[in-house]
Amino acid sequence: MPLQPTYTLIFLAASTLFVACQKEEKPQQNATPAKPITQVVGVARVEPERGLINLYAGADGRVTTINVSENQALTSGQVLLTVDSQTDKAQVAQARSKIGTQRAAIAAQEATISTLRLAVEQAQADVELNRKLLAVKGITEQTLRDSEATLATRQQDYRKGQADLQQTRAVVTELNADVNSALVGAKDKTLRAPYTGKLLDWTVKIGDFVTGNTQVGQMAPNGSLIARTEVDELFAERIKPGQRANIRSQATGKIIGSGTVYFAADFLKKKSLFEDETAQEDRRVREVRIRLNPGANVLINSRVDCIILLN
Repeated sequence: MPLQPTYTLIFLAASTLFVACQKEEKPQQNATPAKPITQVVGVARVEPERGLINLYAGADGRVTTINVSENQALTSGQVLLTVDSQTDKAQVAQARSKIGTQRAAIAAQEATISTLRLAVEQAQADVELNRKLLAVKGITEQTLRDSEATLATRQQDYRKGQADLQQTRAVVTELNADVNSALVGAKDKTLRAPYTGKLLDWTVKIGDFVTGNTQVGQMAPNGSLIARTEVDELFAERIKPGQRANIRSQATGKIIGSGTVYFAADFLKKKSLFEDETAQEDRRVREVRIRLNPGANVLINSRVDCIILLN
């Protein structure tokens, strides 16, 4: 039986109302405001404030003694390591032996010069006597000329003797310089602590051959520890000296120390302090240094998280 027109209108009106309700949008909720940034986190390296000191052998040879152990406290000037100085000692002995020989030669030459000086004086006297004799026709002119030639020869021998003596004395001076140089070389083969602090590491052992430029160890001078970190350029302008910071262990996530920002670079760098350890993005960073408070439970040269408090 076909629907009546009245029922048809009612059905269409109900359908339209249903569709309208389906398309009605829900009221929008209010957006949550962004929280203000109160801290900046960066990866930091723990270092002595005065830096890590690399120790170099300073001389060629084999390591004969190592006088201190790793982690041992050091005083400035303390002997740390010695290198074999037998070669230098042999050079000293050889140079001193040559000095003795040269001094003996000097004594002999001085005696020879004394003899030559007497010969010159005698030849001079002969010339003067022959001139007087020639004046009274007691000798011939040839005799006078022969005596003058003899005087000239004696004078030349005397001058040569003096030159030889001077040269021998110069050799002694050179040998003395060689002795002093060898003594300095032997002294330089003793490595001493440049500062008061702590020995961190030896990179050589007894018996190793080293040169003057060989790094043999590393030490930390006494003083405060710092955390060197970098802040991304987006937050770089918000870092200022005097801001407090917390140091967090990357292993446990716990706070292991605290400190204060004392340095913030005046420029941005392209390369990271840690570019050799982590992949880097092409961003610029600002170097920041934090002086740690006493009692921080940190290890030198370790990587930690540095939380800089902006308020």
